[in-house]
Formats: sequence, C-alpha cells, structure tokens
Amino acid sequence: MALVQSAKIVEPQAVAHKKSYMSLCSSPDFFRAFFYDTMKQNFDPKTVNYDLPEDRIALHPLPERDQSKLLIMPKSEDLPSHAHFHDISALIPTHSLLFVNVSKVIHARIHCKKESGGMAEVLLNEPAFGAPADAMMHIGHSDWKCIIGGKKITPGMILQTFDAYFDLTIEVLEKDGMDAIVRLHWNGDHPLSEILEEIGKLPLPPYLNREAEEEDEERYQTVYAKNEGSVAAPTAGLHFTDTVFAELKEKNVVIEELTLHVGLGTFKPFDVEEVDEFTMHPEKIIVRKEVIQSCIDFFSTEQRGSCIAVGTTSCRTMESLYWFGVGLCNQEFPAWKSGQFSLGQWDAYALFEYAKAPQESFLAILQWMNHYGLSVIEGRTQLMIIPGYQWGMIEGLITNFHQPESTLLFLVSSFLGIDRWRTAYQSALDNEYRFLSYGDSSLLWR
Repeated sequence: MALVQSAKIVEPQAVAHKKSYMSLCSSPDFFRAFFYDTMKQNFDPKTVNYDLPEDRIALHPLPERDQSKLLIMPKSEDLPSHAHFHDISALIPTHSLLFVNVSKVIHARIHCKKESGGMAEVLLNEPAFGAPADAMMHIGHSDWKCIIGGKKITPGMILQTFDAYFDLTIEVLEKDGMDAIVRLHWNGDHPLSEILEEIGKLPLPPYLNREAEEEDEERYQTVYAKNEGSVAAPTAGLHFTDTVFAELKEKNVVIEELTLHVGLGTFKPFDVEEVDEFTMHPEKIIVRKEVIQSCIDFFSTEQRGSCIAVGTTSCRTMESLYWFGVGLCNQEFPAWKSGQFSLGQWDAYALFEYAKAPQESFLAILQWMNHYGLSVIEGRTQLMIIPGYQWGMIEGLITNFHQPESTLLFLVSSFLGIDRWRTAYQSALDNEYRFLSYGDSSLLWR
C-alpha cells in the first residue's frame, strides 16, 4: 500500500515581521493576512494524507499493553527501525525528561429516550461552566456542553435515562444542530462522578464503530490516569506498564505529570480547503508549578538526556507553555495583566522571532506564577501545529499512528518533516502495523 504522492513541500522558516507581538495581538486581521499568506504558500493540507485500509484499524487492544510494535524514527535521515514497546526504555537516553498526560476518560455516553418513546443519545463533552474536576463533584444537577443524537430533539425537552435508582433526567437547555447544552438532574447526594460511573458508557472513538465492552474499562485508560475529564483517551500512553516505568526510572528518567482533558474536537474532521478556515478545538490544561521548575532544572543541566512527550496532548501542552513563557519575557504580554493562561490557534507563530532558550521561557512562567501566587496553571490552549511550526522544546515524541488528513497527523508531519513523515508511515504500512487508538506505537526524534 503506497502513500498518496504529491509535490515536495518546502518547509518555511520562521515568519519574520516588523510589527511587535503586542501589535499583532491587537491586529488579528493584519496577522492573518501577513502570516497565513506566507504559510499557505508552503503547506497544502492535502499533502498530509495517505490511504489507510480498514483492516489496519485496530478494533481491540492486544492482550498485553507493551506487546505493541514500536517504530523508531531516528534524528538522522536513516530509515526507521522496529522493536516492541517493552523495549522502549533501552531507546530513551539516561537523564531524560518525560511528560505524561494523567487525564482520565469519563463515562460520557448516555443512552436516553424521549417522552414519545424515541431513542436518543447524549455524549458529554465538557462542563458548561468551571473545571471538569469541580463538575464531577456536583450533586443534584450539572450543566454540560454535549452532542445529542436523535430525531426532533428541541430545547425544553426532557430526556429520560434507563435508570431507576438515581432517576437521572437530561433537560435540553440549548441546541444548535447536534451541539447542545443540557442540565443533568438526579436524586440523592451522589456526586456526578458516581452517577456517570454507574449509568454512562465509555465513549470509544467513532471509527471503532462498536459499544464499549468490559475490556475497554481497563484498556481504554492509561495505567496512570487519575484526573477525570477526558472524553477520549490520550492513547499514546496506553502502551505503558508499571514495568516500563520502573525501567525508565532505573535510567534516571524524570517523569512529569500534566493534564490536558481531551475533548470531542480531537475527532473533528479537517473538512475545509485552507488551514485558516479551520478552527482548532480549545482544550483545558492543568500543570503544576513543580513541572515548571523541573523544566528549568532540566534545560539548565549540561549533561542531560532528551525532552520527550508521550502523545500529542502532552506535546501540545508543553509547547503551548513554552511559547506562553516566551510571551511572558515581554512585560507587555497580556497575561501579566490578566493573570490567566491562554494560547490561541496561531499565537505561537507570531512569537517565532522572539524564541528563547527553554529555561528562559519557563523561568518567566515561574516568575509570573510567583507574581500571582499560583501553584497550578489552568487554562486553555488552541495551539495548532502544522508544517512550518517552530519547535520550542520537545525533542522526542511517543505517539500512535493517526488518521489521514487530521490535525494530529499535521503535528507529526511538522515534527518529522514531510519526507520523513511519509517514510515512517510507509514503513508502518509495509510492516503490518496496527493503526489509530488501539494500534501500535512510534518513537519519533527530530
């Protein structure tokens, strides 16, 4: 099976401009015209595409997590090599820094029926207000953004669930197409987390085309999942076992935890012609102050290993923080006034010419956190990584094999470069790798 062929892409250098970042923030139309006209000359989304046969999509996990195949893409122009995931500790340098996403998938899929008897389905996405951790502790009622499946469902309608104990009902507050805001009502003093655990189903990816089964309760969560809030698993971490972590720690690999709650936007198809017509889904991140200090210590050490992200979620979180820190190096950066973390879809690209060493960026974040008395950074990132992106800190990426023409594949093609991405995926196809969420893994170096 051959990858789709196309003309060679010349990857752009960092976009140079005369206006300051602050002026770009206040002139989004100027930024869109100046930046995007440059980028679209060098990146055609249709080139990040390949033919994925249906029989290569892994519908179920392997019996053991770390038995998955592992494709290794070296920093050089050499061809990829192959191993198994249980070998990964031997492939990661001593004294490396590894980021893992500890978000946990919630039972977000709820089967319902209308008063008329017709069937409906509610797929919770994120709380309408506040943080997922707070929403999971709600008692009696909770408002959520969601997707509703079913015919002739309108605002004001009450959906009944197949539950006799909690008497859970779902009131439709607002609805636009399939997107909706609903209010869950239930009896008793039970927290929402308990309600969903008993009534909801794990929301498996749509391309698996099946309901969650008993094995998914364990295997569609990482062994280190702890913070409830995702509606899709950070699947790169599904291969890790306690044994693999023990071996990494023996090599003095520092493992840092962060949280990015994965929303339904991760499955959003890239269904537009041009990149600037696509809206990247914002996602909630939570990063402790200790992680920021760990980054400063790591990048300030001469005899260090590599900085590695487990999955695209960890990757986007840390790259978002890096560019946020670059912005904070300028006292006019908006966050110095707001005390809030946020990063828009193209904000990082406006900062390319101001890039700093990672330790400088994270020191600025630490100073900002101290200024506001913060022990945790919480906010949203909308960072979209495409070819032409200037990488700030991540040097290695552990990730599964992604869908054609998806934002996840855009990230991988940016990380490896167009030619090396094609080489890696062609090798995976030729060597019978399993693809997508329950598929095999890769260790990529840039």
